[in-house]
Amino acid sequence: MRQSGAIGIDLGTDSVKAVAVETVLGESAARVIGVGASLGKGIRKGTIAEPEEAGQAIKEAVGALEKSTGIKSRGAHVGIGGAGLAFQKSKGLVAVSRADSEVTKEDASRAVQASEANLSRLQNKEILHKFPIVYRVDNEVLARDPVGLVGVRLEAEVLFITAFSQSLKNAIKAFDEADINIEEVIASPLAAAKAVLDEREKEVGVMLMDIGSTTTSIILFEEGLPYSLEVLPFGSANITHDIATGFRTTLEEAEKLKINYGSLRQESAPPKKTARGGEDLVYGAYSKKKLSEIIEARLDDIFELAEKHLKKYERAGLLASGVALVGGGANLPGIEILAKERLKLHARVAEPENLGGFKEKVKNPAWSVAVGAALMALDHNSNTSPFFRGRTGSLFHWLRAFLP
Repeated sequence: MRQSGAIGIDLGTDSVKAVAVETVLGESAARVIGVGASLGKGIRKGTIAEPEEAGQAIKEAVGALEKSTGIKSRGAHVGIGGAGLAFQKSKGLVAVSRADSEVTKEDASRAVQASEANLSRLQNKEILHKFPIVYRVDNEVLARDPVGLVGVRLEAEVLFITAFSQSLKNAIKAFDEADINIEEVIASPLAAAKAVLDEREKEVGVMLMDIGSTTTSIILFEEGLPYSLEVLPFGSANITHDIATGFRTTLEEAEKLKINYGSLRQESAPPKKTARGGEDLVYGAYSKKKLSEIIEARLDDIFELAEKHLKKYERAGLLASGVALVGGGANLPGIEILAKERLKLHARVAEPENLGGFKEKVKNPAWSVAVGAALMALDHNSNTSPFFRGRTGSLFHWLRAFLP
């Protein structure tokens, strides 16, 4: 017997992906019941630039999903990324309200609200998620849950994930165009992490890298919570552009080369030779060795920026669970070897796991965000989500008032 179901949507530059999942009584794993996808339209660098075109792409993806499943749903949980995503930490201090100085849930909530009021650089941004990292009672006792402790003052340190207000307004317009309600917006790196990381990895320390078409999102976890987030301005489309430039060919031809023959050089493997002793060629015209060198050079740029992020937060080489690679760019053969070498961490290409039903349809790192958004929706519906949500629900009503 079905208990609940949800639809997750990933708004990508190259494609829009939709997946439907459900929980079934007596089964521990969520079941994939259908998927749908369409070519990305009106989306640039992970954010909606042309709401009407993006709305058409969303309608096509959801239409394909409905056709394969028979589901007629007007609501979805949506993963959004792009350069508009950011994070910052803030602290809030309040006086404990009870006469006996015992900290209550209301005190903890007021401390979080105070940290939000102290946020800087929030102009033209909206909060998507907020995570209380630690509480301090009288600046001495540290706790993840302060309720029941005794003190005079309570301070909360909170991590906030934000998105550009204009990006959210355009998302609302696009989904209105597709006649689909946004039930909640989720930061894409969080959604992907839900699909591919387990709680132990998040507890001991892990970095997730979502290599998309035009951007790469990074999110670090420690002690079960997000620690930092950054969006890098490079993705797999930049590799395609480099191939086109290097071989003086079209973008279409370069994309075929990347998808069909793209791989990374392994120093231990000597280059193959043709029957005549010449260099191994692709399509009889392109050097496979040079192709690998072009791909590796661009990925070096991405991993170099990722390493700078790790050094900035003093986590270089110190994450026990290493790095998980997702997104379409993670499908390049040998990428985990290069990531391990450049970042000096264990690396793996991660796919959505612990699923039932038509799980083979999403067994690809490119589907991590859509699957994760749907799984987070199931958690939210069952009130078991570990995430302390932002004001997403009321946010949409507020933003709608400013739409033309």
